[in-house]
Amino acid sequence: MLFKIIRLWFKWRKDWDSLCNQCGKCCYSRCVTKDGFVYIYKNDPCEYLDVNTHKCRIYNERFKKCKHCGRVNIFTALFNKTMPEDCAYVKTFRLWDKRLASEEDDEN
Repeated sequence: MLFKIIRLWFKWRKDWDSLCNQCGKCCYSRCVTKDGFVYIYKNDPCEYLDVNTHKCRIYNERFKKCKHCGRVNIFTALFNKTMPEDCAYVKTFRLWDKRLASEEDDEN
């Protein structure tokens, strides 16, 4: 499994942002319940998120202008418990979580 994760990282690392499914869920306040459920506060989006399009209005400058914006990287995708299960980064890299397994994983 480790080698598959490394292979996937090499596949996506140069075009990392294109993996994003643009759900916008990482742009809301989130917490994890005791049973591991990620609760997303839909009434608390980032001030720069267009809630209709799910796109950041300052995308190219988001890390400079927004102190709450965190870069999603391989470690975030693998281990950050506040990332939603349907996040494309999470679904791609958390191969050990059978709930997230895609049909593509079954073919490989």
